[in-house]
Amino acid sequence: MRNHIRLGHLLGIPLRVDPTWLLIFAWATWSLSTAYVPQRLPEANSLACWLLGTAMSILFFLSVVLHELGHALVARAQGQPVRQITLFIFGGAAEISGEPDTARKELLLALVGPGVSLLLGLVFLGVGWLAATVPWLSTMALYLGSVNLALGVFNLVPGFPLDGGRVLRAIIWARTGSNTVATQWAVRVGRTIAFCLMGLGLLLALQGRFGDGLWFLLIGSFLDSSAASAYAQMSLNRMLAGHKVSEVMTSDCPFVPPQLTLDLFVEHYLMHQSRRCYLVGSADRPLGLLTVHQVQQVPRDRWPVTRTGEVCRPLAELRTVTPDTPLTTALEQMTVEGVNQLPVITGDELVGMITREGLLTFIQERAARGEQ
Repeated sequence: MRNHIRLGHLLGIPLRVDPTWLLIFAWATWSLSTAYVPQRLPEANSLACWLLGTAMSILFFLSVVLHELGHALVARAQGQPVRQITLFIFGGAAEISGEPDTARKELLLALVGPGVSLLLGLVFLGVGWLAATVPWLSTMALYLGSVNLALGVFNLVPGFPLDGGRVLRAIIWARTGSNTVATQWAVRVGRTIAFCLMGLGLLLALQGRFGDGLWFLLIGSFLDSSAASAYAQMSLNRMLAGHKVSEVMTSDCPFVPPQLTLDLFVEHYLMHQSRRCYLVGSADRPLGLLTVHQVQQVPRDRWPVTRTGEVCRPLAELRTVTPDTPLTTALEQMTVEGVNQLPVITGDELVGMITREGLLTFIQERAARGEQ
């Protein structure tokens, strides 16, 4: 997440671009500019083809953003925080915290994205037909109409984690009353569809259509791994449900003086202990968090003249939790922030730390006891 390119905010929601999106954007622009546009506008020169192809590519990905914005706005209206919208090589994703708490909310959240795409498709097709006497505009609109319709229909395929898979989950959830059972069935269907897509890709590749075959293989592989990850996340959340930070946190938090130089810190602390992070300051006046990564960012020849208080991350800048914070929330915050530990605060007092290692040990112990 830290490698994403920030584009700004859309209705208060951060918009990001994953570097992999640049690959598909470049490919789409090249394909439209050198094949699609010249075939439909043979009289257009090379510059006009590239300008039109680039504009069509940008408008298509704006359509993807609107698709995800539909999901994001409905989620926000339902009380689910939206972290950001991200464009990546396979399209886009609205990163929403948590899951809907009813089947009805799940159904509405799943349907809004494809609904936006289908509506855009119809609008663009209408513009294309009305602008039949303006070839360049008609070409753009008819293309955008067809791809938005295709996007909407494809997302309605009943395979988790596609929107259609979430629709299937909502229906099964409503009939069985169990989100767990519904997710299990939606994941099974999703992985079956993913294997079918990979099989189709292999068949196309054997027929000599390597480009199409590779694309279906990649999409199928992505859907399979996404479905498996979604099920693993559900199982993990179920295992952590009802448990709080106080059960996992450690109160044994070593402090180092802020005036200690990094060479002495490495020699007397890091070299003799297995910890990867330390608190700078004292229990009644904690200043910040110092990690191995922060030490490594300082050139070794600067260690004797650089103090821990100068390179630690101030506590005020850190995401913190309380002893009563649910473990699922703490794990989500670690993932969002890209950190391996969180300070535990009660009032203004630092009472402990929760780490990924501690969470992993907690999960392994519960799994060993056969707890779900």
